[in-house]
Amino acid sequence: MSIVRSLCLCGLVGLLSAKDAVVVFVVDPSWDCVESYAAHVPLLQEYKIIKVWTTNGTAGGCNSDHWDIYKEIRYNSNVANEVLATEEICPMLKNLGLPIAAVIPTFDPTVGLTDRLASCVGTRGNPFEGRLALARSDKWAEAQAVKTAGLRSVQEKLVTNWREAKEYLETWNPPLSSRNPAIYKILQGSSGEGVHKIHSLKEAEEVFAKEIGTTSWWGSKIGKLLIQEYLQGDEYVIDSVSRDGVHKTVVVWNEDLRPGNGIFNLYYGFKAQDPEDPKIKKIIEYAHKVLTATGLSNGASDMEVKWIEEEGTPCLLDLNARWTALMWHDGLALEKALVGNDQITATINAYLDADAFNVMPTFPTLRKHGALIFAESMRSGILQGLPGVEVAKKLTSFLSIDNHRFAVGDEIFPTIYNPALNILLANKDKAVVDADYNHIIDLELTDGFFDIKSQAEHTSLPAMRTVTSGVQRHPLLAIAALATLAVALIVALTGILQRNVRDGTEYLTIE
Repeated sequence: MSIVRSLCLCGLVGLLSAKDAVVVFVVDPSWDCVESYAAHVPLLQEYKIIKVWTTNGTAGGCNSDHWDIYKEIRYNSNVANEVLATEEICPMLKNLGLPIAAVIPTFDPTVGLTDRLASCVGTRGNPFEGRLALARSDKWAEAQAVKTAGLRSVQEKLVTNWREAKEYLETWNPPLSSRNPAIYKILQGSSGEGVHKIHSLKEAEEVFAKEIGTTSWWGSKIGKLLIQEYLQGDEYVIDSVSRDGVHKTVVVWNEDLRPGNGIFNLYYGFKAQDPEDPKIKKIIEYAHKVLTATGLSNGASDMEVKWIEEEGTPCLLDLNARWTALMWHDGLALEKALVGNDQITATINAYLDADAFNVMPTFPTLRKHGALIFAESMRSGILQGLPGVEVAKKLTSFLSIDNHRFAVGDEIFPTIYNPALNILLANKDKAVVDADYNHIIDLELTDGFFDIKSQAEHTSLPAMRTVTSGVQRHPLLAIAALATLAVALIVALTGILQRNVRDGTEYLTIE
């Protein structure tokens, strides 16, 4: 009961302490972490929080961290439309009788609507019309803006049919091959969706036919493909925040991408980079120029670049006009341990606290070396144990485990975009972090991180736990009954104290 009282008191305090001003988060049903943002960022707790949804739908949330939501507004359609949604929602925001302090995107499908709403209600934002309208949400427009600014950009061509694609690929010299591959991308892809490495004309035609005419994860019809040169070199991520055209970087990561589970670019992990390194400083300077070139004057950015060794320069691969998706539960703690800051807090400061933004350094200082490891499952079966977790916990640089998705008895599959769990490392000694990182990766590659039995092997073992339609079911009915009673009690008490009742969706961990 003491826990229940604390939870309810937390919600009540949030209601009573909120300013008479509003922060609007634009949310897509593909991802909803808003309660977690407010729970982790004290400055947000001073404002009333409104969620604006791009469409109807129900999102699975990030985790169990909650804060009160003042109001939810949905564009009343199952199909996203930025123009019509703005016409419907902007008057509602203007008629609240409360000032709007900020309008903030939470994921890629929300960027366009965010830009329009910010302009409509008069808060800081980014261009929604003109030459740069699509430069932060369309990969073709993005690359053209970078090229126009005189920055190194990828060589590419946008095609709508196989004839155009074939004619372009046949002009390559040296020709398309395993040594000189091409990259296919859909324009609206995110988190690796629709990215293919192509080695021959036959493969190019097959993949083209599979992509054109389908629908992206976010509901966009795929009618065009971008063909790009394949850039050799290490890949980096630059996570920055901007306010009125001033850009500041929170952290730079080196991406550990290797072939695995049927794709050429499986994520094995990220390693934090030292901005004192002249190469990393040059990458940050390039990234800030890209932000200016694409019109990203306000808010967070998550940018991927390749370092082209023979040219001594970075080249943009992708720009996401939102914060990184790496930081839930203890991921925030990882960035704070490494640089004394985290990108979500820095973004909120960029919108709401000019003084806090101004004292933030343009280039971060690396206090500790660190890494994030994606524990990727390489085969299917029933999970019998997690020996790699016990190994990780004994490492010198071990910080925590984030986003644990599976438990013993679950059915597990080869992972691609949603790793089974993340392991966070931090230590002042880079050699220690590197050694610990390599040890865990070796366990993954040698099938030693997970103990997985095939379905046939599992049937000969005592019954444990099954998963149906992705929902975990526990045979311990007594525990389940107690859990249900506790949830019901919390919901009942919260309903009395809070102004708005949540829809009851259980919040699960995602990327």
